[in-house]
Amino acid sequence: MATAIALLLLCSPIITLCYVGWCLASPWGTCRRCRPGGKKRTCRACEGTGKRPRVGWQLYVYLRRLHRDGTR
Repeated sequence: MATAIALLLLCSPIITLCYVGWCLASPWGTCRRCRPGGKKRTCRACEGTGKRPRVGWQLYVYLRRLHRDGTR
């Protein structure tokens, strides 16, 4: 049990850094709601484009705006 917890603690920062890198390299992901390869309908989540910003990218933009507004 202790080795599993230690392994999880060692892998968490690596997984987090990989996700951050992925969000910086490709901030837009496929919309899961409308699935552009399937039905051709207008989706409110992506406005019919088939692409949505990833959660990590949305968090980055939110924190960047919060910092910018707080230092003005």
